[in-house]
Amino acid sequence: MEVAAAARRLEAAAHDTLTRAAAVLAERAAMNQPALEMFTQGQTSTAGDELAMRLTTTRNECLSLIRQGTMFTSILVGTGAALAVGRIDPAKAKIMAESLVDVPGEVAMAVEDLVLPKAPDRTPGQVRSDVAKALISVDPAQAQARAQRRARSRKVTRPRTLPDGEASVWVSGPADQVLTLDVALDGAARAARTAGDPRTLDQLRFDILTDVGALALAGGRFPGTDTDLASNGGRRPEIHVTVALEHLLAADGSGNAGPGADRGAQPCPDGAIGTGEALGVGRRPWSGRGGRAEQIHDTHPSPPKTSIDPETVPILTGYVPITPTAARAIAAGGIWRRLVTDPLTHAVLDLGHTRYRPTQELADHIVARDRTCVGPGCSRPASGCDLDHTVAWIHSPEGADEPGDAAGGTTSEDNLGPMCTREHLIKTHGGFRVEQAEPGLFEWTTPAGLRYRRERDGTRTFLGHVVYGTLHPPRPPDAPPPF
Repeated sequence: MEVAAAARRLEAAAHDTLTRAAAVLAERAAMNQPALEMFTQGQTSTAGDELAMRLTTTRNECLSLIRQGTMFTSILVGTGAALAVGRIDPAKAKIMAESLVDVPGEVAMAVEDLVLPKAPDRTPGQVRSDVAKALISVDPAQAQARAQRRARSRKVTRPRTLPDGEASVWVSGPADQVLTLDVALDGAARAARTAGDPRTLDQLRFDILTDVGALALAGGRFPGTDTDLASNGGRRPEIHVTVALEHLLAADGSGNAGPGADRGAQPCPDGAIGTGEALGVGRRPWSGRGGRAEQIHDTHPSPPKTSIDPETVPILTGYVPITPTAARAIAAGGIWRRLVTDPLTHAVLDLGHTRYRPTQELADHIVARDRTCVGPGCSRPASGCDLDHTVAWIHSPEGADEPGDAAGGTTSEDNLGPMCTREHLIKTHGGFRVEQAEPGLFEWTTPAGLRYRRERDGTRTFLGHVVYGTLHPPRPPDAPPPF
């Protein structure tokens, strides 16, 4: 028992070191790029991006580390000291910092004086409640204003991958609205149980909530308006599912779907079977846009025979791996596009300097190839990203409508990659340099001189530190700490 308690104190001390280092990093000149100010509402720091790549975690988590370290070395000195000696654990320290970061310093210190003495003997949930009560007690006049500011940060997160084909989302926002949702779900679930529904309350709450999404996709209307819930500017929402083409072809190479692929699959033109967006080349490639199927010319022979059963092959949506059965369930009643891409086909994948915007064919190829944002560790689906020119495409001196300058990059598969808004900004204005060593293989160099490779499967590999132009590989995993 005491060994476990001692380990928790060591964890607290290490977290104190981590947050203080993050705060110091954020003050470095290289981490603050003035060019970002006009695009990020005055937020010029790239320290969160730098840390996220090195620590293989999210930018938001690293921004939290920076905020904590800043608070522990300025306003919440007592909390930082308690964390450093292990009197409170990282969870409680984080609650203190994140709850008080946006309040005046004198209010934060007064709340700390009330909450911190009892914090070592309280659970994180109790500390969070203590801070909320103390804030109202110390500064009741601003309580409503703080609630309104917090309300502007309300959100439902993007899906996060869980094992066994599951995913999760988090809902955060004003307490009264979240409680209203909880009461509505609970009431409906209990009513169903009373009526004899065999599902558990948790299962019913989930199913009732997801039924709202199903209503939207079926063409429901937003309450009190004529807004189509399933429309975004007149465009129906899409779920992109990707499966390697060789897993869809029969063992005899006939171009039809392999064993088990026809169970619930959607029929495609010319008798082909579509169970997803296929990568590769087949006898009957096709793509449907706007509900219309279009034949794609293909003179390349069929791939070699394969005996892989598609029923056993993981399928990738924009967010998480799913089973083929789940993919077909998603597809029921939907419009499927089967995207066929291969460097040996006659598809136009290099537009040179003739135009800035890629053709739809080339854009589809890039999205299917990279699947997610090409930032190290970023998992935002490529379909929701910008297509960035790795080497900037430069307008010709004659004007924007003329072909690009030969000194700039080309619009081609080896110079395009999907980037989310944040990665695009730090690459363009934040001092991060990106090279595309091969089509789909991206190498990043950060302002701190760290180098990363974003592999074709999305894996982020730390290559080491660049010092005076020389790349120094990272320390071995079993090497002792550098202190």
